[in-house]
Amino acid sequence: MLTRKQKQGDDQKPVSRERRKLEHNESQGSISRASKRKLSPDEYTVGWICPLEVEQTAALVMLDEEHERLPQPSTDHNVYTLGGIGGHNVVVAGLPTPGNNPAAAVVTQMRTTFPNLKFGLLVGIGGGVPVVTDNGMIRLGDVVVSKPAGGHSGAVQYDHGKAEVGQFRRTGALAPPPAVLLNAAQDLAAKRARSCKDPVLENINRVDTDIPGLRKYQHPGATHDHLYPSDYVHGDPTLSCDRCGCDPTLRIQRDIDEDANDERYVVVHRGTIASGELVVKNGTLRDELAKQHGVLCFEMEAAGALADFPCIVIRGISDYCDSHKNDQWHGYAAAAAAAYARQLFFHMPIDEVKRYVIE
Repeated sequence: MLTRKQKQGDDQKPVSRERRKLEHNESQGSISRASKRKLSPDEYTVGWICPLEVEQTAALVMLDEEHERLPQPSTDHNVYTLGGIGGHNVVVAGLPTPGNNPAAAVVTQMRTTFPNLKFGLLVGIGGGVPVVTDNGMIRLGDVVVSKPAGGHSGAVQYDHGKAEVGQFRRTGALAPPPAVLLNAAQDLAAKRARSCKDPVLENINRVDTDIPGLRKYQHPGATHDHLYPSDYVHGDPTLSCDRCGCDPTLRIQRDIDEDANDERYVVVHRGTIASGELVVKNGTLRDELAKQHGVLCFEMEAAGALADFPCIVIRGISDYCDSHKNDQWHGYAAAAAAAYARQLFFHMPIDEVKRYVIE
């Protein structure tokens, strides 16, 4: 795995914006110039669920090709984008509103319309827990991927349980990611560790940030990654930290290589992701739940999607689940998660996906 301080060799020069734009336009031209293929609903095997618009836009950029839309039952109110990545036929769907219940409804309708879907990728942004993993401390712009760890299946519904004397006991369990996805994630990690170029970063560069509507996907820069003590509360949620008067001297200092290019690699952490109905904006609560469940990231849809559909959860870190959270990192974090998801397809054997049987 590429480390945060690893630099490219002297023989590798940064790719210019013009070159990236040309390569992106060439790849996108295959979608716009060619007539869209029309497949049958039975030919689609993987679902890609992205709750927010910023996540859905990033997902569409990652497709190799788009397919013609298909008729849907009158009971299916989802809007799908159909396409292919690495030889896999993919169904992309957004959610009307974030949350576990909307996710469950979308997945149910999707599986009815596309009966041969084997599993799903739940891809988007999430709130990170600033803890240290094997790949360093979790920071904004990193990616967290669900993986069974610490007695959990890879995802835990932290707000579902029973109130007992003096404590809240969590009940129920969420299904782990399918073995084919866990194996693909491990294979991707092993091959990234040996690569001088980061394929996930190359996927992020598919997003042409010269287009006005895609400028939000630019990397904000490490100087805009601020972490405050968990008990230091942001005064006014309508104002930025600078305008609100948050004391910059209280920011937690973390090791950072100032002359490293933050955009040359994407750090990926694998472990437990917490799902709940409420947005966590409290650093103290974040740390308590993280310590209790060994959580690396918080989000709002996994529990609904995983109720009866095997998925892997992929989240780009856009904030630290505290009162200082804002939207500055939403675009880049969504692009990073989508870029990782795209790369994962190239490590899934097509025949194995088709043979996969939902237990």
